[in-house]
Amino acid sequence: MLYFLPTPIGNLADITLRALEVLERCEVFLCEDTRVSKRLLHLLAKNPIISHSFPNIAAKKREFIAFHSHNDQEFLNQIEPSFFDKEIAVMSDAGMPSLSDPGMSLAAYALKHNLQYDVLPGANALITAFCASGFLEGRFFYAGFLPHKSKERRLRIIKILNALAYLEEKTPVVFYESPHRLLETLRDLNDLAQGMHLFAAKELTKLHQQYYLGEISQIMTQLQKSNIQGEWVLVLLNEKK
Repeated sequence: MLYFLPTPIGNLADITLRALEVLERCEVFLCEDTRVSKRLLHLLAKNPIISHSFPNIAAKKREFIAFHSHNDQEFLNQIEPSFFDKEIAVMSDAGMPSLSDPGMSLAAYALKHNLQYDVLPGANALITAFCASGFLEGRFFYAGFLPHKSKERRLRIIKILNALAYLEEKTPVVFYESPHRLLETLRDLNDLAQGMHLFAAKELTKLHQQYYLGEISQIMTQLQKSNIQGEWVLVLLNEKK
């Protein structure tokens, strides 16, 4: 049986009971980074409440296999469907597998080979940020990570805005961004979506979680003077207020 297992995005207490049950009984872990997954199990085992109810959560006789965007197809080409006769969990470093993280190719493989699998609900930065944004629209467009290079990034933003304009939609657009490209992305957004409002969430569920709301230019000014280290989610309101 294959499980898509969400992990906390920053706060260890956000692990679910179902996830703990699966973690305890799985024999094999397919991990975005095996070191991160091993550390998560170690930290969970140190929690007295968790260790009391799930004493085998950090059992040593388990197999940890790297499974990420650089090796997923090679891995799937080398295995047989019988590999999934074991209890197996696929995990990203944080959040929901398959959502801007490894896993989607594995779901496609399972469907192709008629394998039984289950996707557990859990922590997710996309939904958390959208719910925190206060934007009243009950829907959103998820754009994932934008391209690294400015030319490709600007083209992607233009295509998204044009598509929504054609559909006459005022749907908010949600992006993920790293601290290394955050200011560049904000500059591009300000050039192409000037006057639109933006909600920016830093380090969701973590100790230094922060929210910013305002016109893109205002948030740029704030963040140029701030510590921007950490993971970011940007929610662009596709409408000028």
